[in-house]
Amino acid sequence: MAARKLDPNNVQQPINEGAEGASQTRGEATRMLLIHAAENLFAEKGLENVAIRAIIFAADQKNESVLQYHFGSKAGLIHAIHRYRSAQIDEARSKIQIELEKTNTMLTLREVAVFMIGPAFRLAAADQGFINYLKVFGPLMALADENIEQRLGRKRKAGIAELRLLLRAHGKQLDDEMLELQLEHAARFASLALSHQARAGKGFVGKQAKFFFENLLDNLVAILSVEVSTETRRAR
Repeated sequence: MAARKLDPNNVQQPINEGAEGASQTRGEATRMLLIHAAENLFAEKGLENVAIRAIIFAADQKNESVLQYHFGSKAGLIHAIHRYRSAQIDEARSKIQIELEKTNTMLTLREVAVFMIGPAFRLAAADQGFINYLKVFGPLMALADENIEQRLGRKRKAGIAELRLLLRAHGKQLDDEMLELQLEHAARFASLALSHQARAGKGFVGKQAKFFFENLLDNLVAILSVEVSTETRRAR
């Protein structure tokens, strides 16, 4: 199957002024074309089965060294994809936190769960590219050997720190190790669930999507609120 080329007119581009700004705009537009082309191909064929040349062709680029110029390598491109999507998640999470705190300065545990998965769900509802991102990287995030902070990177650590504070505010009588473990389980479970929803083609808009979201919140609340059993404490 031939790779589908992207339409440059459908890619969001930054606005800059002046000659230097115009050059930056063209460069950023090319970067975004490559990022979106890569996400599409990765979602369709798998991360390991996509060649650099296929990404360049799908992005409708003529220069065969364009990916190396902008990202250095395929690994650099993947890192750039994570940075791009992470920035979107950070922005969406900030907006959700403001919305939640307008009605209640002390968030319920369910609202803490919304703080966790609401950004990804909201982005997926508005952007097919983000759905592709979930398809490809959701399972990798869930199954990675690193802990959640290592996977998310420095800029995302602030969000995890905020989650810890929110859980502490609910009187979670857990030591640091057990709190981290509960967050880890919740994050891995959420990553797999969101990725499965993306791959199943059930979407993130409509009644079925609403049911998925609320049910996922139920499960996250259960994970975050579970008491540590005597057996678990003895097994440490």
